[in-house]
Amino acid sequence: MPKAKANRVRKSLSLPRFTPDEGTPLALVADYLNGLEKEEMPKLVREMLVMCLLPLAKHHCGQFTQKQVRDAYLIARRMAENHFGIMAIELGLDASVYAYVPQPLSNPTVVDGNGGNGSTPSPAVEVSEEESTLYDSSLISGQVDSGFMGSLFG
Repeated sequence: MPKAKANRVRKSLSLPRFTPDEGTPLALVADYLNGLEKEEMPKLVREMLVMCLLPLAKHHCGQFTQKQVRDAYLIARRMAENHFGIMAIELGLDASVYAYVPQPLSNPTVVDGNGGNGSTPSPAVEVSEEESTLYDSSLISGQVDSGFMGSLFG
């Protein structure tokens, strides 16, 4: 019988207790999350945290190469694109609403993370279709292959 992962070290994440004011966007999200099935809410929160914060966590950790940080960003971006595409379909929105937008909509500034005012970003690097398919992912359970998970969690 295979040995269980007895050496797995668990990390604890303490999140603040959210008590948003009635009628705010956060209150609406809290109501939505509180209405989900018991197992579904933590799963969704875990997916959102990893999707939104893993590239930043790898960057700030300092133990990853720039390529690993870039790969985590590309995976997270693909996950977000898939998530919002699925959401748009669930909401019954027209395809033009969730079509990929390759360029920023205006002249955005980049905040440097150190309280700086930022600067105008350099042009985005185009990702080839072949490279893009390397990071194909899904937020639907059972639709992610082991290569994706290996790339995501290193």
